[in-house]
Amino acid sequence: MIYGGLQRKGGDAAREGNGVEVMSARREARNQTDSRSIAPVDVPALDSHLCFALYSASNHMTRLFVPFLKKLGVTYPQYLVMVVLWERGAQGVGELASALQMDLGSLSPMLKRLEAKGLVTRRRQAEDERRVHVGLTPRGAALRKRAEQMLGEFYCFLNMPLNELFDLKDRLRHFVSSAGPKELKEPKISRVRLAEPAL
Repeated sequence: MIYGGLQRKGGDAAREGNGVEVMSARREARNQTDSRSIAPVDVPALDSHLCFALYSASNHMTRLFVPFLKKLGVTYPQYLVMVVLWERGAQGVGELASALQMDLGSLSPMLKRLEAKGLVTRRRQAEDERRVHVGLTPRGAALRKRAEQMLGEFYCFLNMPLNELFDLKDRLRHFVSSAGPKELKEPKISRVRLAEPAL
């Protein structure tokens, strides 16, 4: 059984203070579950933890996928950027960051490396030089065909029925969209930093 470590805060949530503090305290009180209503359980074994299963699956998938990405000459985070550009066309840096749920500190140097490889272009918009637009070069667009071939080889390498893989993907997407408080699912909150190993 998986459970979260909920901890009840002491004191009255509706303490005196200015209006912002009171509203914040009331909102927190509504979102929290009273710990007295949850029966304590034993800590499950490592292999029974959902978080560890997801962590292990993510690491395993990356180890399997990286050798195939080397055929394209890109890292896994760089591949995700290329996928968005292939799917949606040229994007602003902010739009890319939002689509990938990635912080700008990780994305900006990654785009510089993709530009150095001749796969993307970065141009400041004339009407607003603070905005950088990212697009595919002819070489970057042509890489999609190689990626499609690579993915066919990768799915064969996994040696699992495609319907099981797609079902797993749908279940994981449902988990991401459904699990946890609503506030944690907002795009502006969910930013991740992806490590980018050199190839």
